[in-house]
Amino acid sequence: MIILIEGPRGSGKTHLTKKLKDYIIKDKDIDEKDIIFYKYDFVNHMKTLNMEDQEGGAGFHYFTISNTLTILELHKTILKDKVFIFDRGVFSAYAWSIFRKRLDSKRLNIEFIRLLKDDLYSNCHIVYVTTDTPVKRDKDLFDKFDNYRIENESFINLFKLNEGSISNFKKNNSVTHFKNNMDDISESLFLKTLINIIETRKF
Repeated sequence: MIILIEGPRGSGKTHLTKKLKDYIIKDKDIDEKDIIFYKYDFVNHMKTLNMEDQEGGAGFHYFTISNTLTILELHKTILKDKVFIFDRGVFSAYAWSIFRKRLDSKRLNIEFIRLLKDDLYSNCHIVYVTTDTPVKRDKDLFDKFDNYRIENESFINLFKLNEGSISNFKKNNSVTHFKNNMDDISESLFLKTLINIIETRKF
């Protein structure tokens, strides 16, 4: 199973995912060897390859989705028995490419529809994290593009266009919407939600 933790910047995805990781390490009922936490460090790759000037183009779009496609392929073969928890995945890549106009939006939407209808996108669960109080941080070069509302709208449009693929019983795909109130209760609810997904869908 692949769990995609998605949502706009500032919604608390990475913080909640770290809490989940810490919990699983301590929890004796879940074998942590079965769980893989992953975040594609594309910002550092951009710096290493000196490609910041490519951020607004088609090349960068395919740079961001190729990684997810590789994970989807591996999950059907050597990682098929693992639970893969992905901090931002293919939905973020397309939401941002549409938001940043890296390619024509019609082309991107058609491309994404085709991808999600393919057998490659199977056994995937999206956890979409939102908040009423997005956190502003001095994080990386994408800070200057921060726009919670527009990014959220981009995600919601992708969900609407692909409802049949992201909630598909036959392909074992589903989606959960999670509201992060940035407090201890939200952290606890997130842990319960994710543990329930892991236990019911894997075992």
